Amino acid sequence: MRNLLSSSVIVALFAGCTSVTSETLNNAQIEAIQDRVEERHPNLSSSQQTAITELVVRAVDNMVFVEGGSFMMGEFGVPCEPGSKDFCKVDIWLDNDYAHKVTLNDFYLSKYETTLGDFDLYREVLGKEPYAQELRTRNDRKHLFQPELPAWTREWQEVKDYCLWVGELAGSPIDLPTEAQWEFAARNRGQNILYATDNGKIKEGINTPDATQREDGMMPVGSFPPNPLGIHDLTSNSAEWVNDWYSESYYKESPENNPTGPASGNTKVVRTGSRYSTPKASTSILRDSRPPQEPHYYEALGFRCAMN
Repeated sequence: MRNLLSSSVIVALFAGCTSVTSETLNNAQIEAIQDRVEERHPNLSSSQQTAITELVVRAVDNMVFVEGGSFMMGEFGVPCEPGSKDFCKVDIWLDNDYAHKVTLNDFYLSKYETTLGDFDLYREVLGKEPYAQELRTRNDRKHLFQPELPAWTREWQEVKDYCLWVGELAGSPIDLPTEAQWEFAARNRGQNILYATDNGKIKEGINTPDATQREDGMMPVGSFPPNPLGIHDLTSNSAEWVNDWYSESYYKESPENNPTGPASGNTKVVRTGSRYSTPKASTSILRDSRPPQEPHYYEALGFRCAMN
C-alpha cells in the first residue's frame, strides 16, 4: 500500500485501556486526529471519542492510491464476436454512449464501501436515531444490520457530509468521489475493462455473488477479491452515490480535466449495479441516477469516500 502521510510503520496510541493502531499514520498523526475528535465532539465519552478516532484512522488506512492519467470515459465497445473487427456496445444504456477524453489528477479511493457500523456511529454521534429501527428489532431482519455490511442510505447530502466529517477529523480533503474518478478506478486506471473484478470477467460465486447469495441479501464489504488496484465491490453489493449531478447530455459537454459534473440538476449519479442487478449487467461504465433524497433508507444504495 502506498504510504499516505509519510509513515510506513504500525504504531499505537494508548487512550486509557484502548489502543488505536494504524498501518499508515505515525503516533503524532493519530494524536492529531484524537485532538480534533475531542475538539469537535467534547461532550462524548472517552470510549465514543476513541471509537471515532478508530473510524477515522481506518478510513485513512483504507484509501488506495490511484495514479492519475487520461482515458476515454464512457462506452468503449467490445468485438461483436471473438476476433471480429466490428465493435458492439458493451451495455444497453444510452446515457453512457458518448466516449469523451478525461484527464484526472492523482487521487485515493476507499478500498471498501462504507460499512453500516461506521455509518451508524456517525449518525449516533450527531444525535440521530438509528434508521429502520422497527426492522432492527425483528428476529427475522436482524441479519440485515450486521456492522460489516454496506451502509443503508437515503440522502445524498448525508453521505457527502459523512465523507466531509471524516476528512475534517483526518485533516485531509476527503469527499465523495467524482463520477470520473469512480469509473477510472473501476476500469483499472481507464483501461477498456468491462467488469471491475480481479480479472475483468464475471465468475459468479468466485469474484461476484451468485444467485443464491444475492437472494440472501447484502454481503460484508470485501467478500470477494478486489480489482487490480486493490478496490473491492465495484461490480456488486451496493450501488454507490458519487458527487456529480446527473445530466443526460453531460458526457457531450464534459471538460477534459477533472470533471465534476453539472453545476446543478434534479438527480444525482449512482454508479454500478447492486445485488438486485445481475453481475453481467453491472459493467464498469454503467451509470444511473437517483433523487438526492429517497423516501426510505435502502440496503443496496451505499457509498465510499475518496481523497484528493
